[in-house]
Amino acid sequence: MLHIPLSRSERETVEAFEEQRRLQLRRSRLSGLVLLLGVSALLGISFHVSDFFSGSHGDDPWQRIASLLDRMAPDLRAEVLLESRETPGSFASWFYEFPRWLALLWETVQIAIVATVLGTIGGGLASLLASKNLAPAPWLHWGTRRTLEIIRTLPDLIVALILVAAFGIGPLAGVIAIALGTTASLGKLFSEANENVDPGPMEAIRAAGGSWWAQMRFGMLPQVIPTHASYALMRLEMNVGAAAALGVVGAGGIGIELSRAITWMQFDTYLAILLLIIGLIFVIDMVSEAVRHRLMGLGAAA
Repeated sequence: MLHIPLSRSERETVEAFEEQRRLQLRRSRLSGLVLLLGVSALLGISFHVSDFFSGSHGDDPWQRIASLLDRMAPDLRAEVLLESRETPGSFASWFYEFPRWLALLWETVQIAIVATVLGTIGGGLASLLASKNLAPAPWLHWGTRRTLEIIRTLPDLIVALILVAAFGIGPLAGVIAIALGTTASLGKLFSEANENVDPGPMEAIRAAGGSWWAQMRFGMLPQVIPTHASYALMRLEMNVGAAAALGVVGAGGIGIELSRAITWMQFDTYLAILLLIIGLIFVIDMVSEAVRHRLMGLGAAA
């Protein structure tokens, strides 16, 4: 290897650079250590406050979880598994209200779909004003951002309780509560996607005399449709679970049956309904994946 001699000034420059690099590396390691210790302390305090590892409840947390799972397991018997609903130990006796649960599950899906559509439209419109590179005025950008933040701080359950008191028990309260949360969440996600678009098409439309709306419609929207669709479909999956949970407070859907099962401590019934919800989310996820691939062109490529 060829060694090129360095002058004194060059050696001093290299040494100063190495010293600065070592100092920066030490600072980075120190800040990482402080962050790790802070997060560890926060987790420790949280576990202590929540009594997660406390014996005050009689057992350690893993035994309590195992006990709950044991109570949720149905008492099925292989010899009568395929018998009628009236036979104890059969599969039909476990899903004894299957037709009614399916009807309520379909109502839950309808709540989630309507809320997602309304939230996607609202979030899409709000994102145009919440995006720093698209908002027609800085105060609109600032005001829209703060409004979405305020809505996101409101738990869906609390909003649903207020709406149930206002509109009565039924799916309307669930639709409004989930739609508000969806608008706030998608408005933020859509705006972040909007801020990463290529400004060239919009500048060309503006140079040709196009309006602000024309720039959004023909310059920005074609670039972000796959991303927006992916976020909206992901939110649909989340909204199915949210619609089921809000039913517990009277906002319609399968949550009413979940609430009844919990109240009467019918843990096997709770598990049966929970399995139906999980199966539904699996189906929605597969459909969403197919739609996302179609929009991204992966389906045609395959």
